[in-house]
Amino acid sequence: MKDLIANSSNNWVKTIGVYIIIILALLRFLIYPLHAAIKDRRAIFADQQETYLLKSRLLQQARQKRDAGDVKEPDKVRSTLYSRDARFSDIQTEMLEVIMKYAEKNGLNVLGFEMPEVINSEKISEVPVVIRLSGNAESFVKFLKSIQENKKILAVKVMDISVSGEGMTFLVTVNAFRMEV
Repeated sequence: MKDLIANSSNNWVKTIGVYIIIILALLRFLIYPLHAAIKDRRAIFADQQETYLLKSRLLQQARQKRDAGDVKEPDKVRSTLYSRDARFSDIQTEMLEVIMKYAEKNGLNVLGFEMPEVINSEKISEVPVVIRLSGNAESFVKFLKSIQENKKILAVKVMDISVSGEGMTFLVTVNAFRMEV
């Protein structure tokens, strides 16, 4: 065996060695970038998992409150809705003031708001306000509890939560209701 390796006429060892080095170099250049991409994907997945857990916890709390809630008297329900005489712009302005007060009370920053078109119906109209907030998850949960304790019925219709750096950004659509009958 030593004679075969020592003999310069047998270049097969050199050739196989070169091929092995080329294969290892190719694997290094192909696998290493994929490893970095996997780390990035894991970080994104962890953020999405945190957002999902927060949303599912909020949904579970809302379901528990809905199931625990008692059936209210019709007059009491009517008092929690806005009257037919109230203008939509006044309702949206009042809602915005209340929501901003709750946000500041619970340590959230108001980044912006929108007043979309009202959804009319024969009996009850939905008056929406979209607000963008930033802060942490605990403050947001307290904010949602504050909204539920309002004297007028305010319903969170759409909620989008995104994680950015250390904080979170919340896009919330809150609806009030106006009696049309």
